Amino acid sequence: MSREKILSKIKNVPVDMKFQSVDVVDFIKDEVGADLVSEYIVRATENKAFVQTSSDLVTDINAIITKENVKNLIYPTNLPIDLDAVLVESKFAFDKPIEEFKSELFSYDVSIIQARKAVSSHGVFCVTSSPAQPRLLSLTPKVCIVLLKRENIVKSLSVALNEIKAEDGRLPTNVLFICGPSRTSDIELVPVLGVHGSQIVYVLVY
Repeated sequence: MSREKILSKIKNVPVDMKFQSVDVVDFIKDEVGADLVSEYIVRATENKAFVQTSSDLVTDINAIITKENVKNLIYPTNLPIDLDAVLVESKFAFDKPIEEFKSELFSYDVSIIQARKAVSSHGVFCVTSSPAQPRLLSLTPKVCIVLLKRENIVKSLSVALNEIKAEDGRLPTNVLFICGPSRTSDIELVPVLGVHGSQIVYVLVY
């Protein structure tokens, strides 16, 4: 087909065409057949995250710290827990410009972050980067512990984004959907964990 015919077809497309918005979750086969929390746990586990429900966040966090033998914690300023009760050798609040401590950034081997939403159909959690919880908290430490409220688990990506937009009045400039530990197969098609983020991800659903 000549260039002129293609352009002619484009120009003659009716401008009053109406498009129906369809949530893609309608096309996802529901193999789990369970509630959103159970579905999220199944999908996230398939994504290589360690997921568990928690009735005592601090106790479970301390158990993870002991199991993974991590020493240095970096954390945001908006966590819903008592940081004094977290048993780790050193703690650092990410509340200053990175230029002031960038030489020490990779010495922190564990972080704790708060998930904004999670999507059960895909087994991913959502993080919105902000001054209170910078993006680097999910990137540089070897172990990342994620706190996720069960009421913030939704069915689809579009629902998660629409809820965040409604809560904030607009979409944040940085919205991240994370499935679990970072991985790549760029090097000789061999899967490698931790290249672009944490090697080990725990999600505590509470």
